[in-house]
Amino acid sequence: MSSDERWMQRCIQLALNGSGRVAPNPMVGAILMSNERVLAEGWHGFHGGAHAEVNCLRAFGNGSVPEDATLYVNLEPCAHHGITPPCIDLLIERKVKNLVVGCVDPNPLTKGIGIARAREAGMRVRVDIRHDDCRWLNRRFITSFEKRRPYVVLKWAQSNDGYLDRHPRVERNVQRISSASTDVLVHRWRSEEQAILVGSRTAINDNPRLNIRHTVGRSPLRVVIDRKGSIPSDSQVFDGSAPTLLLSAVVRKELQCDQAVLRSEDDPLTVLFSELNCRSVRSVLVEGGSELLGHFIHSDRWDEARVITTKSVFGNGTKAPLLANPRAHVATLANDRVAFHLRTPTAAASWLI
Repeated sequence: MSSDERWMQRCIQLALNGSGRVAPNPMVGAILMSNERVLAEGWHGFHGGAHAEVNCLRAFGNGSVPEDATLYVNLEPCAHHGITPPCIDLLIERKVKNLVVGCVDPNPLTKGIGIARAREAGMRVRVDIRHDDCRWLNRRFITSFEKRRPYVVLKWAQSNDGYLDRHPRVERNVQRISSASTDVLVHRWRSEEQAILVGSRTAINDNPRLNIRHTVGRSPLRVVIDRKGSIPSDSQVFDGSAPTLLLSAVVRKELQCDQAVLRSEDDPLTVLFSELNCRSVRSVLVEGGSELLGHFIHSDRWDEARVITTKSVFGNGTKAPLLANPRAHVATLANDRVAFHLRTPTAAASWLI
């Protein structure tokens, strides 16, 4: 591993400090180096807060940046005004002479502009260091701009013989499959995504809360697709404990949540993506049920599938979805097997558990 690659890996580690807290912004880490010595580090800690480059240079102090110093950052410095000023302006003002960038920012307001402005200011710029790892880190942010839809993570738990539940069901009583250890893992996954989605059958049968309880983190936007307005108004998804978006053909004035019209002729995923894009939601975790998961799979609009398989044998019930390409990164947690099916070729699946 080259020196540039090693320090870019450190930027990625720093960037992960913002996981679950910076969205819809990307996760970014920055290091100021001189002669293989770290002068300062920084990362983007929360949405609305200072960016990684700003925090790094603040940590360095007000003194002159040495001419031989190099600033490493995993994503191109922003070149537009958002909540905070452009980071590239600060780098130019502080007379940074050497810049190493992991990958280009896909946002058209910055894409290539930050790098071009750095070079115009006389900086020596190296780009695409650990490019694949840097893109994987911000796959949600990148997908949102490149595919114009949120990054879609499918998740389900199934018995060892491939069922989501056992029949007959007990109405509005959750049938547990996964263990306490994987429950904690799933809640961490929830904290890392901006939205969580279920269909009406799951909302009625399981009455889930869809929030964060077993770990520390920000609860995602709860999204429910309910064409006919059949979910009871006292369901936990409407309890006000977290923001909720209801997609339905029926306007329900008794509910205190955001609502969007889903007409009978509408493709629900197209409406879903449009509504989430309007809210700058970069990612969605789809937790069921079988019909909804199958809709994502059959329409080929998903990016990851995370499948928890237990030792339980049901014998009958609702069949779990099937993926066309069964190859996956597999890990074991407690007595459960966790398989990560990734659409983007990468070795970074170990980050997920």
